[in-house]
Amino acid sequence: MKLLCISDREESMLHGPTLNAYADGVDAVISSGDLSFGYLEYIVTFLGVPVYYVLGNHDPGLEEGKYPGGCIPLDGRIVDAGGVVLAGLSGSRFYSGGPNQYTDRQMKWKTLGLSARIRGRSLLGRPKPTVFVTHAAPKGYGDAGDHAHVGFESFLGMVDKFEPPLWLHGHVHLYGHEQEKRRVTKRGDTKMVNVYGHLFLEV
Repeated sequence: MKLLCISDREESMLHGPTLNAYADGVDAVISSGDLSFGYLEYIVTFLGVPVYYVLGNHDPGLEEGKYPGGCIPLDGRIVDAGGVVLAGLSGSRFYSGGPNQYTDRQMKWKTLGLSARIRGRSLLGRPKPTVFVTHAAPKGYGDAGDHAHVGFESFLGMVDKFEPPLWLHGHVHLYGHEQEKRRVTKRGDTKMVNVYGHLFLEV
C-alpha cells in the first residue's frame, strides 16, 4: 500500500494541477496535522483516495465544529484503511492554551482510552493497529527541546505495548540537511517518522 504522508507545511506540488501525476499510485493520504482544511479538501477531491487525519495545535478545536470535508478523522479511533489498520491521537503538549493542546495527564487519559479500544478489538479477534498517527512525537524520538515541542511520554507506553511497525508524527519542523537526518528514529522494532512537508511510504 502506497501512502502519501503530510504535515505542517503546504507544498505546491500537492495543491495544483500536477497533484495527480505527482502522487500517481497513492492508495491513501495520512495527515499528521497543522494543515488547512482547504488543503486537505483539495487533496481528497482531486486525488480521489481516502484522506485520514489527526489535528495539530494550529488546527481549529473540536468545540468549533469545523472539519475537513470528505476526510476521515483518526483521533482516538482505530480505522481499517484497506488492509492497513490505523490508530490516531490529535494534539501537542499544552503550552499556550490554544486548541488541541494537552497536559501529560490529559494525554495519558487519551492514550488509555485508545489502548482500551485496541484491547477490545483484540478480544474480538480483530488486528491491532500497524500504523499510529499523531501530531506530536513520542518523547525523546523526533521531538525537540523547547516545551511546546517535547513529545509525550505516554506514547512510549503504546509503542512498547503494541509494537506497531510504523509511527507517524509531525509538529517538529525540519530544515536543512542536519534536521532532515532526524526525520526517522527507532524504538525497538517501531520506526518513527516525522512527515513534515510530505513523503511517500510503502506499508
